[in-house]
Amino acid sequence: MISSELLERYQRQILVIGKEKQELLASKTVVQVGLGGLGSPLALYLTASGIGKLIIFEKDELSLSNLGRQILYRTEEVNQSKGEIGKKHLESLNPFVSIQIIEKWFDEESAIAIFEKEHVDYIVDASDNFQTKFLVNDLGIRFNIPFTIAGIQGFEGQLLSVIPKKTACYRCLFGHPPEKIESKPIPVMAPTCGVVGSLEASEVIKSLLNIGDRITDRLMMISLDAGEFSSIPFRKNPDCFCQKEE
Repeated sequence: MISSELLERYQRQILVIGKEKQELLASKTVVQVGLGGLGSPLALYLTASGIGKLIIFEKDELSLSNLGRQILYRTEEVNQSKGEIGKKHLESLNPFVSIQIIEKWFDEESAIAIFEKEHVDYIVDASDNFQTKFLVNDLGIRFNIPFTIAGIQGFEGQLLSVIPKKTACYRCLFGHPPEKIESKPIPVMAPTCGVVGSLEASEVIKSLLNIGDRITDRLMMISLDAGEFSSIPFRKNPDCFCQKEE
């Protein structure tokens, strides 16, 4: 049963989803990949909402250039481990959420080690590279774990969610990662991170509680400079590996 303290903490959210679903949320485990521009608002909202356990992959140290968009951190924390200080801030926000930091790159070996040890209910991508996004897709399909993938650039964002064996996947839409990728920094406006990261948190919570409509079988396009949201529908590719995994 939910305590009086938690009833007060989550009172506005409980007015939307009810006590039972709030308790359900507290039983769920989410793996988050990255704790940067997208990952900061994503982790803050998942933690504030009261999920049970948040496992975050983050290996970098905080740099001064991160602070223009990564709202989880503070100026005096530059050159410190983003995972360690992120954990501290998230636990300060909500001590009732278990925060676990994996200070490794999200690769097949490190991911599978978690998937084989933990019962993971959802994977959410907050990375800044195509290889990681495709890996999130492939492992989500392989381990039958629903997931959300997002990307940002400038004032623009993209977002889609996948329910393995039911909806089209990231590869159905994009095929394969680009062979050559420029190493230049991705240009991005800070508010874009906040909007898209918040949308990702919403997708996670809706899936965990089985409420609302998911952004599946369509790519949501966010254009903050134009003030527009739109969706591009797409279908399962019959030749995609996600169909062979069924």
